[in-house]
Amino acid sequence: LAASQLLPLKIVNPDPYTQRLLQLSQESAKRGVDLVKQILSFARGAEGERTQIQIAHILTEVVKVARQTFPKSIEISLSLANELWLVSGDATQLHQVLMNLFINARDAMPEEGTLTVTAENLKVDESYARMNLNAKVGSYVVITVTDTGIGIPKETMERIFEPFFTT
Repeated sequence: LAASQLLPLKIVNPDPYTQRLLQLSQESAKRGVDLVKQILSFARGAEGERTQIQIAHILTEVVKVARQTFPKSIEISLSLANELWLVSGDATQLHQVLMNLFINARDAMPEEGTLTVTAENLKVDESYARMNLNAKVGSYVVITVTDTGIGIPKETMERIFEPFFTT
C-alpha cells in the first residue's frame, strides 16, 4: 500500500492511462488490506463489519476493474434496476465474492464470451416463501452473474460451498 502511494510521486506527468493504473493499484492494495483483515477475522471466528451498502456502487466498481483487466474478447454487460434497495453486509466481503465470481467466469471463457451481471429488487411474500423451501419473507436485492463459459463439472459443483475449496 505504501509503495502504491509513493509511486505517483516518482512518475512525472503520467499520461491518463498510467494515472488510472496508479489509482487502480492503490484501490487494489486497500482491498488487499481489507481482505487480510477479513481473513484474520474469519480465523478468529469474528463477524465482518456490517453496514448499509448501495450494491450498485460495488457492482459498478467490480465491473470497471474487470473491463480494464480482462481480455477484450470478453464482453461484460451490467444491468441495474432503478433505485436498488440498500443491503446490509460487509462491503469488502461482497466485493471479494463478486470478484471471485467474475474471475471464475473469465477463466471459463478462455477464447471469448460474455459475462452478464444484473441486479434487481425482489419482495418475497408468504405465497412465494411457501412454494420455495429456503425462501424467507422479506425484501432482497438479487444479483445474477452468468457467463457463456464451459460450465462447472458435477464433481466440482458438489464442493463449491466448502470453505477454501478452489480449482
